[in-house]
Amino acid sequence: MRSVVSEAVKFQAHLVRGGLGLEEMRRLLLAYAECGDELEVKRKAFEDNLLGKTSRWIVKDMLYAFRRRFLSNSGLPPAELVGMLLRLPIPEAAKNQTLFPYFIVTDHLAERCYRDLVLSRINEPNPQLTSKEVREHLEVLSLNHPELAKWSEKLKERWSRGFLTMLRRFNLMERNPKTHLKRLWLLPEPFAFFWLWFWEQGSSFWSAAENPIWELLQVDGRRREELLIEGQLRGWWSYQRSGSIVDFQPKFPTLKEWLVNALG
Repeated sequence: MRSVVSEAVKFQAHLVRGGLGLEEMRRLLLAYAECGDELEVKRKAFEDNLLGKTSRWIVKDMLYAFRRRFLSNSGLPPAELVGMLLRLPIPEAAKNQTLFPYFIVTDHLAERCYRDLVLSRINEPNPQLTSKEVREHLEVLSLNHPELAKWSEKLKERWSRGFLTMLRRFNLMERNPKTHLKRLWLLPEPFAFFWLWFWEQGSSFWSAAENPIWELLQVDGRRREELLIEGQLRGWWSYQRSGSIVDFQPKFPTLKEWLVNALG
């Protein structure tokens, strides 16, 4: 997975182009899991009106967002497996938590603002965030990012509102007009989804444990331990730990087999 955002990256207004489109992304993922072919998904979007849109430009923007979020080299589990998870009888909150990292790690500006404005204050007694504060932060970032300095005030306002909308749709902020930030309490299913993928890629407990995604998902060492124990209780893996000595063995050789046999 990509690391923390650096000053060298160029920020873009992805949240404005095509918007959040959470429901549309879910439809595209389900279609992709069914056929496994990007061109066929594109055909369904345009010819079968998969997204229920009347504007071809909106459909084009949604497909652009889908490719960037789910078909790029983000280091996260591939779109086919995300679509498989969305078809399973698990809580809707678990499905949304699974989608959240894809919206963050594929958008440098969203990730930077999430780290700077959300993660930095989520442990405060009464964490708040306003659209005005997001706009002000864009101004600060523009000092090192000339591409942001070129944005119009209208674009900054639209992006700031879109950022708060994203937080609300992923249950990280109270409904409008309230401004209170909400802690993300990761559920067992999305934890296992990402954990087993990272394990599958590296076959190492510590490589999975040290992945940057856990900070984005607000999983500290204590919560990770709770989720590992929960996964063992559900029969997803065996897990024992004594100090720095860890014995972790998945009950399924791949993430796909876990989806089919443990959750299916």
